[in-house]
Amino acid sequence: MKRLLLIAVALFVVAGVALAWLARRVFTGANVRAAIESQVSAALGQPVSIGSIGASIYPRVTMDLTDVRIGRPVRVQLHTAHVGTGLRALLSRRIEAADVKIDGARLTLPLPAFGSTDAAAPPRPGGGTPPVEIVSIDEIVLTNVEVVSGQRTLRGDIELVPHGAGVQVRKIALAADGAAIAMTGDLTGLAPIAGSLEVTADALDLDRVAAFIGEFTASSVAPPSGVGPPGAPSTATATSRSTSPVDRLIVGMKVGKMTTGSLVLSDFSATASITGKGVRFEPLRLGVFGGRYEGIMGVALGDTPTFGWHAKVTGIDAATLMAFAGSPGTITGRLSGTVDLEGEGLQMEQALRTSHGRARIDISDGTIAGLHLVRTIVTATSGRGGLLASAGAAAVTQNTPRGEAFSRLGASLRLANGVLETSDVSMASNDVELSAAGTVRLSSMSADLAGRAQLSAALSQQAGTDLYRYTQEGGRVTLPVTVTGPIRDLAVGVDVGDVAKRAIRNKAAEEAQKLLERKLPGLGGLFQRKPKPKG
Repeated sequence: MKRLLLIAVALFVVAGVALAWLARRVFTGANVRAAIESQVSAALGQPVSIGSIGASIYPRVTMDLTDVRIGRPVRVQLHTAHVGTGLRALLSRRIEAADVKIDGARLTLPLPAFGSTDAAAPPRPGGGTPPVEIVSIDEIVLTNVEVVSGQRTLRGDIELVPHGAGVQVRKIALAADGAAIAMTGDLTGLAPIAGSLEVTADALDLDRVAAFIGEFTASSVAPPSGVGPPGAPSTATATSRSTSPVDRLIVGMKVGKMTTGSLVLSDFSATASITGKGVRFEPLRLGVFGGRYEGIMGVALGDTPTFGWHAKVTGIDAATLMAFAGSPGTITGRLSGTVDLEGEGLQMEQALRTSHGRARIDISDGTIAGLHLVRTIVTATSGRGGLLASAGAAAVTQNTPRGEAFSRLGASLRLANGVLETSDVSMASNDVELSAAGTVRLSSMSADLAGRAQLSAALSQQAGTDLYRYTQEGGRVTLPVTVTGPIRDLAVGVDVGDVAKRAIRNKAAEEAQKLLERKLPGLGGLFQRKPKPKG
């Protein structure tokens, strides 16, 4: 038994040595390396170089490649690549149903233009049948991957299953700056890239994502004449050609927290359509300023990205929004509305601050700290039979500490060059209503509005007789006003001159009416004023 065991062990060792010798004979050598370089170059459309080539037989018959470089300039580097296959490959010299395990990959964006005819591999020297042929690959596993985009580096692992012209993305797990990203999906094409992915992450920086996508989709320039791979044809008329490595990639995204500059977005959910020209998020849902944004966002890529927003917003905390805009403690309430804006900037926050377009906003149950409409009207009219002292004192007490309280504030806005224009500002509260038109300058958050203020029916009934008689419209005291200055300290002006002119006109009309009543009693009644309502 010992002899048989020794013989078996000896045979196993001899067989192993023989297989190892055969594997090295089949899978190594300058001709084999040149053949593999040629085949991989032809498949990728980019020049490929292999530093060294070796072979092993455990746990599978394996071709071992080191220092693999792809592209010119080199954009993809593989520290080691192990191509595992079956024993049959030692006899057939055909690598079929192989698994490729890569350790230590470095991908530098933008990636080379895979499939580029200008970067086609040189023909294999000598022609004829290659010493080794790669026929099919069942799996590609990359560990310790680095994806470099400018100053940013993502690290992680990737698992791919090739099929047809594309690959199934079984797993992509990357991390950077404490943020982890997981991806799965199916790429139907690689030259250019097309297909779909699902992406999940706890936290991401939107500006870095946009920059990463921009560099990923950036045009790649094929080598100009004279700098192609060795052996490639060169002509004096050949020119470089730019192509985008992305055709159309659909990415479903779910991110717990997304940041852009100092702005924090929550529960980010979107379907992103990525092309060589940019990214379109549609539909897009996210939380911002304590409310919700639902609609579309587009990013046109370039030296300076262009952002576009078209959406409905609901439940926005106006106080948080105003703090972001640089005017904390000025307006409170809950804002809803629609936005259709566009802006340029390297960051979305910067683009928001320089945007232009249209919006409709409506704020409910809030305050404007710097506005004191009722107090100003009380002061301006007190010398002309103004409001009753008790009513005026109550209004001033209500509005002085925190500004004007309102139940509704709304406006249609046009935004351009840092200036908001509106023709239909309207504000309603228990004591006063305001309708106005004008501008708000965003750089200083200062207003220049003109319109009219209308006291409530209750306050109007307590006004002096003359004031009511000469300023009432629809049974309510109505006065022309201006609202100017910074929002935190607005100045309200009452056009007393206009009030006086109306008083003179109304007084003249009243005297004419009395004259008609004396001369023509029957006709005078046709011009009688509506009596002031009794409180």
